[in-house]
Amino acid sequence: MWERMIDRRLSDSQLVSLYQNGNQEAFEMLLNRHKSRIYTAIYLIVKDRYTAEDLLQETFIKAFKGLKSFDSG
Repeated sequence: MWERMIDRRLSDSQLVSLYQNGNQEAFEMLLNRHKSRIYTAIYLIVKDRYTAEDLLQETFIKAFKGLKSFDSG
């Protein structure tokens, strides 16, 4: 089934709301928006590319699971 493209100008909180309502593309957009900065922060701490990649994946798995029940206010 074809879904409409998400507007890239949406805020992170708007994307979280869309994801909580079942839109998987919204989480993908959040991931793509933040993965580079998060990877860099992790890499600067662990100083190993493979460990940083593993930790980045674990971070987004936790975010993926946690955002479903996140209440922003």
